[in-house]
Amino acid sequence: MLTDKQQKKFNEFYSAARNNDILQPKTTFLLHLAAAMAVGCSPCMEHYLEEAEKEGVSPEEIGAVQAVVMAVSAGRVGAQLGAVEKRLEAGGGCCG
Repeated sequence: MLTDKQQKKFNEFYSAARNNDILQPKTTFLLHLAAAMAVGCSPCMEHYLEEAEKEGVSPEEIGAVQAVVMAVSAGRVGAQLGAVEKRLEAGGGCCG
């Protein structure tokens, strides 16, 4: 559990990331949704999906974000498998 001070600092950080004055608010929202998808944070995904309409995000935009996250995730899986295969070919076991 975060202390009150830690929670306050986290909230300040989150607010600064979410309201960054650099990216358009909708872009920032979509990045937050994508990050939630990428790390598998169901509570975050639920929050962002509930807020999507209010943020002006269409179902098609959500689908585009989902496709990007899926593509990047597939690339990660492919790279991980390739690294394991190379390690095994070199004679390394599961842990070496």
